Amino acid sequence: MARRIHAKSVSDEFLAHSNEEQGHADQIAARMVQLGGEPDFAPNSLSQCSHTEYIAGDSLADMIMEDLVAERIAIDSYRALIEHLADQAPTTSQMLKGILAVEEQHADELADLLEALLS
Repeated sequence: MARRIHAKSVSDEFLAHSNEEQGHADQIAARMVQLGGEPDFAPNSLSQCSHTEYIAGDSLADMIMEDLVAERIAIDSYRALIEHLADQAPTTSQMLKGILAVEEQHADELADLLEALLS
């Protein structure tokens, strides 16, 4: 769907975000192992535990909007986790604050892309 004038910038942004999201998953999995847990990467488990659902957009603007909604849900989820863990697990809380900062940046970038696409 990334065609026309905005194709390259939108495609590049989605790829960068995807790579950063994978990095977040790796960080969280590593922290789980440090704490004695075992990450579950089974596709069914991941989709059941996800705070968002995958919705395919019919247009590039729809795709950006769906991704923006997912980023905002992730931001709310990370904020809640940080608040819950602040006193009990300060190291984990700090890691999540770093991830939250990137998620907020993603949301800002997607909002900018959507505005540019719709103007």
